[in-house]
Amino acid sequence: MKSRKLFICLAVLTFCAAAAFLLLSRLRVQLLPAMASDLPFSLVSSSDTSAGGQSEISVMSLQDHLVFKFELDAAFSYPYAAVGLVFKDNTRGNNLQDLTRFSKIAFKVQCSSATTLNLVLYTLDAESNNATRFENLRPSLVSFPCGARSTPVEIGLRSLVTQDWWLSEQGLPPTDTSYDLHRVYSISLVNSRQTPRSKPVRVEVDQLTLTGWDLHLLLMAVGCVFSGCALLLYTFLYAIVRSRLSSIETQPVFEVGSAQVEPDEVEHAVVVKHLQVTTKKDREKFAVLQYLATEYTRADLSLNQAISQLGINRTKLNSILREETGLTFSSYLNKLRLEEAARLLLKADGASIAEVAHSVGYNNASYFNRIFKTEYGCSPTTYRKRVNDNQTAHPLTD
Repeated sequence: MKSRKLFICLAVLTFCAAAAFLLLSRLRVQLLPAMASDLPFSLVSSSDTSAGGQSEISVMSLQDHLVFKFELDAAFSYPYAAVGLVFKDNTRGNNLQDLTRFSKIAFKVQCSSATTLNLVLYTLDAESNNATRFENLRPSLVSFPCGARSTPVEIGLRSLVTQDWWLSEQGLPPTDTSYDLHRVYSISLVNSRQTPRSKPVRVEVDQLTLTGWDLHLLLMAVGCVFSGCALLLYTFLYAIVRSRLSSIETQPVFEVGSAQVEPDEVEHAVVVKHLQVTTKKDREKFAVLQYLATEYTRADLSLNQAISQLGINRTKLNSILREETGLTFSSYLNKLRLEEAARLLLKADGASIAEVAHSVGYNNASYFNRIFKTEYGCSPTTYRKRVNDNQTAHPLTD
């Protein structure tokens, strides 16, 4: 019992540990405001001016949220304006950040006029070691709508697509669209081809957050869950085995024998059918037959009482009786009582019919006479007289 309680306590503790690891494994890093971010970065704005364009962009706020304003050059072929969060990593002396722990980036965005913007992830391929040249950075992007009302946006960090023009410039096949989240240079918000030109666009970004899972803590949580389940399963199986062994050790075993049992050697005239008790089904059969063999003389014995006492349902009890005796509960109960009554009528010469009826569970002598006559073809009085007369005419000899 103590070991069982110990295993249950250990299982509860492992489930609690699993819940704790699961909570700790959830990653959530706020990038704004910049001063409070766990991932340090510098905000860098850029436009097409270096390529001869006249697009303009300016950062208006970087406190609790990011606000910037840009206007694209209408005459330039490929106008460009962007705000980028360029990561810092002072421990390694470079600007690359490992974002493999994160799965999504989420934020709220609002634009002064409805448009479409791009979120661009600039990464450095493993083959390249120079992140100072912009041409070496792989641009992978996804588009999202931006309207006059603040709208939540959630983007999977592994669902971006590398631009075809960059693959062509690098001499890479169009199918080479994978990027390395181990080496992220920046996250940028850039105009798209659908962004209107020669029209100022004001953008507000709030609650910029990276979310994900710590794989090591998540695996520890899963391990704790499996350990807790294993402990509970072991405790459950251990209890079943102990109960089964205890039942087998304490349950008497009845084997079929050929020895004849004299009526005077048993307490009742009806002997319970011999069973070899080795299985649960056999034990249930034995319990039913033994219970009826010892309790049938109770006048208040009923099917409901037997079900309650034996702990089995009505269908199971009747099924056992039909299989073992071919009778229903009430029929088998009457058979037990009547056979015992017949035995008592022969032995208890001084007992009245009413006393015999009462001793086998019948409080109503008239009812006893009626069912006795149905079973034996004569009344109890006639049965006693006939048998006694027959024994007198043909006495038993040794």
